[in-house]
Amino acid sequence: MADADWLEVWTVSTFNVVALGLVGIIAGHTTGALTDSLPNFGTLPGVVTFAYLWALTLVATRWALSDGGLDRIREGELTTLVGRGAIAGAGIGGGFLLGAILVGSAVAVVQFFLDPGTTGGLQVLPFLLIILLGVGIAALVGALVGGVFVVLDAACYWVAGRFVRLDVGGE
Repeated sequence: MADADWLEVWTVSTFNVVALGLVGIIAGHTTGALTDSLPNFGTLPGVVTFAYLWALTLVATRWALSDGGLDRIREGELTTLVGRGAIAGAGIGGGFLLGAILVGSAVAVVQFFLDPGTTGGLQVLPFLLIILLGVGIAALVGALVGGVFVVLDAACYWVAGRFVRLDVGGE
């Protein structure tokens, strides 16, 4: 089997990040959670967060679609793709939370050096336990989301295949 096409990887990654973002924004809007948090977040951190999530998704999707891309569905390998999607989703979920924790920790360290009275006695062991549990839970949620998105991607691929017939070989 051939490697996944770069355009396919880019398209699937972008679709998945935008779809997940829309679900999050719609859920946050309907519950009112965005009213309090969004004004304090800012544009630059929002763009950087989206770009980081998209980059993680791009790398994970490239791995998940290696060895043939979504075309593997035609060969009966949907289960393999769902498994790889779940593993990739776990990597995205854990990596996203870990990245956010690292950036937040770096900001806290910088603030501590600029104004030593700003941190209230951070204890390392409880912090590491929270990181370990949080990244584990994020990986589990990411695995579930990754598996679901592979099924959604496969459905989109199947529907697109019904509308578009590629003329392979110039016949």
